[in-house]
Amino acid sequence: MPTSRGSPSSLPKRSVQELTPGGGISVLVIDDEPDMREMLVFSLPANEFEVVTADGGRAAVTLLGTRRFDVAITDLKMPGMNGVETVAALRELDPDMEIIVATGYASLETALACMKQGAYDYIRKPYDIAELRHLILRAVEKRRLRSLVPLYEVSCALLSLRTRAEVLSHLGELTLDLVPHQAFRLLLPVRGQSELDLCASTDGLEVPESALRELAKRTLQSQGPVSVVRTARDWPFSPVDRLGSALAYSLQVGDAPAGCLILLRGVGQPGFSVSELQRGSLFAAQLALALETARLNGELEGQVKDLEATREELVKAEKLATVGKLAAGITHELSNPLAFTKAGLQALSSYSRDVKSLWRTAREVAGELTQRGEPHLAELAQRLLTAAGHETEASIQDVEDSALDAMDGIRRVEWLLEELRALSGGSPVSPAERVDLVELLGTYARGRGLCRPLLLEAPEPVFTRVGLEDLESSLKRIFTFVCEATSTPEGQPPVPVRLRAVYEGGLPVIQLEDPQLQLSEARHAEIFDPRIQVDSQSGHTMRLNFGLALAWRLLRRMGADLTVSPDTSGGSIFRLVLPAAE
Repeated sequence: MPTSRGSPSSLPKRSVQELTPGGGISVLVIDDEPDMREMLVFSLPANEFEVVTADGGRAAVTLLGTRRFDVAITDLKMPGMNGVETVAALRELDPDMEIIVATGYASLETALACMKQGAYDYIRKPYDIAELRHLILRAVEKRRLRSLVPLYEVSCALLSLRTRAEVLSHLGELTLDLVPHQAFRLLLPVRGQSELDLCASTDGLEVPESALRELAKRTLQSQGPVSVVRTARDWPFSPVDRLGSALAYSLQVGDAPAGCLILLRGVGQPGFSVSELQRGSLFAAQLALALETARLNGELEGQVKDLEATREELVKAEKLATVGKLAAGITHELSNPLAFTKAGLQALSSYSRDVKSLWRTAREVAGELTQRGEPHLAELAQRLLTAAGHETEASIQDVEDSALDAMDGIRRVEWLLEELRALSGGSPVSPAERVDLVELLGTYARGRGLCRPLLLEAPEPVFTRVGLEDLESSLKRIFTFVCEATSTPEGQPPVPVRLRAVYEGGLPVIQLEDPQLQLSEARHAEIFDPRIQVDSQSGHTMRLNFGLALAWRLLRRMGADLTVSPDTSGGSIFRLVLPAAE
């Protein structure tokens, strides 16, 4: 149990200035004896204490409804409301205020009764001013230490928030834990603007923005907290009739102002006390640090995303470069043998047609000889048919069909080599020309054999300057990839893919939005890699699909870029940023 009769070593080591750097200690003296009240007013040093008096418990309760005090000293024996009742009423109004009970009839029972109601300690009358001074300092020290716990907890919670949105969403509840208020307003600087951006609590309180900016201006100029009440001449919130007091803090990061925090209380609520002002000052410093940390986190996350995107581009380029080198070697090794094989198959096909024609001629000649009725001619016709054989025509047809199948295979290999050549960068670049993207995309939207419809949204022409052949090849690959990446349930119409062509930052952009295509992180990392997949035309054979890998390579060499990102709706967005039209 605290006691007022400790040795000098038990007295607080801090001075009044250290305990209350914002001003003196405010003391409420409650006593029904005028002489006793006057004595304390003159006895407690004015440079250390601000003493306000009340002639009873009810007057003290009324006074506490208009302002706050650090310490209250109440007499135990008073008419109307005694000391125990007064302690209970004061603690209910202000749980942070420390209360000292004074009595000339002290007993253990009265002391315990006061302690149960929340009194800090008691002191005997007549007062020993030195003892009373030390007791007040100890009470203020206890109050200061007790306030550090919620401040520490709030600081930890505040500094654990990583983004500005998180800080703003939790600001009201965190501030309320330290400094009770009806509403708050936060004014923060906006990059590139001289005005502060206003962030308000959701209280429905209409507060003139000009008054908030005026109070913020005063705070930033003074670089310290500014407290105003409704009765003051400099009250900026007229004609608002619901506000009674305001407390504004300058948010500083180093020497640079980082904004202003304004706390508001309504009419009938007490003004902000010195201790609340001090706690709010510490919170404002932590808030400025949290906002700066959130800003740095945002910049860091942006840089990390840029680095990750750059890394993905490097990995993608390295993969394609490796595949390109392999493709260049394969095309070089296969081109000549393939050319010879193709020539041989073409000759074989031609020979097959000639032999088939010769066989048909021989059969016609044999028929003609047989019809002449001469035995030696009939024998000659029979020998001719026997030499040629009955299965000759079927064999010749089989040879021709095999040659045609082989030629089709050769064409597939030639197409594959052309893909490899383009992937290696060895294919010719189509000449750049001025292209209307809206007109080009309209041809796809009107139907080019895709399994899903394309909805084009482009109110006006959008021009670029690229190689038309390369752009068409890239678009065809992108549209094919998107349409084949998801399947439409049987019996349901296919979901359209949205297309937009716009200018962004002076550059033409094609944006394709697919609400169905959901790409996992692993799948997203693989979409620019060549892959083996089922042939969508045959439905059962496998083929090598260069898809977006080749589209990306073609776009990059014409000065364009292709990115894929998740959509907020759960689908995917494909963005093609193209060169500007000259």
